[in-house]
Amino acid sequence: MAVKDIVIPEQTEQHKSLSVKRRSKGERTRERILIAAIEVLALNGIKGTTHRAIASHAQLQLSLTTYYFKDIQELIHQAFKLNSERIISRADSILAAAFTLITKIEKKTLRKTAVKEDLCQQLSEMTAQHLIENIKHQAISLAVEQLMLTEIQVTPALPLLAQEHELAQLAPYQQLCQFFNKVSPELDAKIMYTVFSQLQYGQLAKQVNIDTALIEQTTRRIIAWIMSLK
Repeated sequence: MAVKDIVIPEQTEQHKSLSVKRRSKGERTRERILIAAIEVLALNGIKGTTHRAIASHAQLQLSLTTYYFKDIQELIHQAFKLNSERIISRADSILAAAFTLITKIEKKTLRKTAVKEDLCQQLSEMTAQHLIENIKHQAISLAVEQLMLTEIQVTPALPLLAQEHELAQLAPYQQLCQFFNKVSPELDAKIMYTVFSQLQYGQLAKQVNIDTALIEQTTRRIIAWIMSLK
């Protein structure tokens, strides 16, 4: 499902280079096409993502998009892949901060309820803020991620990419859950990932009026549950 009311500013994060290394003109053009494809996917969905629409959005000649990507399906697949890489990179940063916070506490101390309550509050605030920032500033990426996951039934090339995307995101969640549950951290990670993803998707159309209270309360409840707190 495309998010029609996402506003794409003239210069978004998607237009920034992924690498500080010097690249050839061809590499820059190819990336420009993929970035435009991500934005067109968010706005128009799969059916509205054509070579012509992408070229127009990227302000490039149509011949360039067909030169680098003769097959529109391959172009869409590569756009989904680039979007996936960016989402995973951002998720890694917040989870790394969570790991740092947890590992500063001794294991024996972590068993104390008061310590766990304080840690739960810090993790909840950190996570809620991350989700809110994603909704505010990464709506395009989220919309395209949601689109990718809804298209796996009808697009043969997508199931493997979607599976790799989910596994990459679940791995650090599982590592986080192992601090508090040695028996079934995989299940806890799956629940946490699913709830947080749906929280973000549900707020995409409310960029101006995000329900921060809902996000904060849900985040607190999920993390408290993972930590076996009431």
